[in-house]
Amino acid sequence: MSLKETGELIKSILNNVKISWIGMAIIILLLILFCVIKWILSKYKKGKRTIKENVKEFCRDLTNLKVWKRIILCIVVVILCVLVFVFCYLVKKPSPYQEIAILNDENEIIYPIGVDILNEKIIGEYTFFTYNTSQMIGDKIITYPVLYKWQKGKIAEKISKDACPHFEVIKNSVIYLNSTLADLSHGELYVARPDGMNKRVMEEELYDFSVDDEYIYFTYCFDTIGAGLEGHALYRIDLNGNHMTRMAYEISSPILKGSHYNVRIENGWAIYSNYKIQIENEANGLEKVVLLENTDDDWIYYTSNRLIKAKPDGTEQIVLDEADDFWYQIDKIEGEYIFYQKGNDKYKIDINGKNKEKLND
Repeated sequence: MSLKETGELIKSILNNVKISWIGMAIIILLLILFCVIKWILSKYKKGKRTIKENVKEFCRDLTNLKVWKRIILCIVVVILCVLVFVFCYLVKKPSPYQEIAILNDENEIIYPIGVDILNEKIIGEYTFFTYNTSQMIGDKIITYPVLYKWQKGKIAEKISKDACPHFEVIKNSVIYLNSTLADLSHGELYVARPDGMNKRVMEEELYDFSVDDEYIYFTYCFDTIGAGLEGHALYRIDLNGNHMTRMAYEISSPILKGSHYNVRIENGWAIYSNYKIQIENEANGLEKVVLLENTDDDWIYYTSNRLIKAKPDGTEQIVLDEADDFWYQIDKIEGEYIFYQKGNDKYKIDINGKNKEKLND
């Protein structure tokens, strides 16, 4: 074994010892002291003299040394101690920019810049993070985040096969999306132990998800439209993937803005761009909807799985067209009439829910 290989072996062993660099240095110095004492006893042992007599003889020889020799001996001891402490520090505390190593697609080891390591989360001895990777798809270069898992002293392991736009660490588990590359959608929702054991897919075709202490909330990414369809609702499952519940339908309205994909869950509300929906039990389309910005209008008009008008603060709600299995969409509100679609058919109805009329194409 070469000197370099021996050094790497020693460094690897020391890195795996669960002790601080100061503690390690003290242990090494004690071992050196033990070896010195053992050498002294073997050198001075004559006949059947006791250890005490040998130590006394060594101390006499030490005091008889010339001053300059004693100074050199002290300097050597100090230098040895400093070298041991420096060595242990370098082994246990490597430079930050060299801590995390990644194996790229060309099987080359790279050390990412700290600012490029995103969403870093630590669980036990593992560090999870995302790192952007570029790939040529067709004639375009696509850049997407990849989920990695890293242990100190090892090369980071790639966890997501494709893109990972979102991951969470909760209750000693890792929950993450493995999504398509180009648009970071149509993801598979995975859960696994930190060491990778018992990994499984909980749901497919997801756009994104949110977690709290008890549940996972998510929206599907089916290639269909629109408000009122069950596939376009906000869903909830337990952290283990069980007990799926529909929590809120997608909303369509000229005044309620934002995508139903972009939602956060907070204190019993699903919060979107400029409105929020109260979530309690399984949704029926009549959940309380509150506008989050000021308006001079007395009423807001929207569709869930039915056509509704309500006060902006959600205190009063009136159904204008009943629940149906078709998707709903408000096209415009003009004068006293609401123009809307239900499936492939178009209708108009007055703002009080009367005079409903099917329109010709």
